Amino acid sequence: MMRTRYVGELESVRQNLIAMGETTIALLAEALRAVVDPSPDCAAKASELEARTDYQHRLIHDQCLSVITLQAPVARDARLITGALDAIVDLELIGDYAYEMVGLASAKQGRPPSQMLNQVAEIGAKIGEILSAAIDSWRNEDRGLALSVRPREAAVRAECHALAEKVAQLTSAPGDVTAYVNLLLICRHLERIMRHAVCVAEQAAEAAPPAPAG
Repeated sequence: MMRTRYVGELESVRQNLIAMGETTIALLAEALRAVVDPSPDCAAKASELEARTDYQHRLIHDQCLSVITLQAPVARDARLITGALDAIVDLELIGDYAYEMVGLASAKQGRPPSQMLNQVAEIGAKIGEILSAAIDSWRNEDRGLALSVRPREAAVRAECHALAEKVAQLTSAPGDVTAYVNLLLICRHLERIMRHAVCVAEQAAEAAPPAPAG
């Protein structure tokens, strides 16, 4: 009976982490929409999602501490708990950066060229795919999928840097460059989001069960 309850608690931690990941994916999508194709309800939706990630972080953190205190997990169970504790920190940071992107987008005066906004959308979509793969790694306990995320980082990072350099050159132009300064910060936030998404994938790889022998 005790073992059944313990296994159920571990599975609850994993499922809640997946739910937090899905909330974070939705928040990133809302942030990209605010940057590229804003609507009046973007800020309200983003605020709701950001508050949900905070709640989910506290819930999972408390669950993990309860399991550690009452059960003293070892081996794979301990890796799952420690991985979850690390992953929720990264997910909360992703949510924070995404929410800040919404604020930067709503504060900008004027709009950068549509070509730049389209590049932000393309880069953001690739980062969203990386984050989704990280969460799917937790969902399916798929170590191979988790390990496939890191090699995708370099190419997207290069795209981020190239766009940031273009935007940075425009911040020194005469006149009001607020829109370009904010867009530069958005580029930096996207890169940070990607870095944390990769960490979530690597934590999933550590927590996943070993592949069958042979």
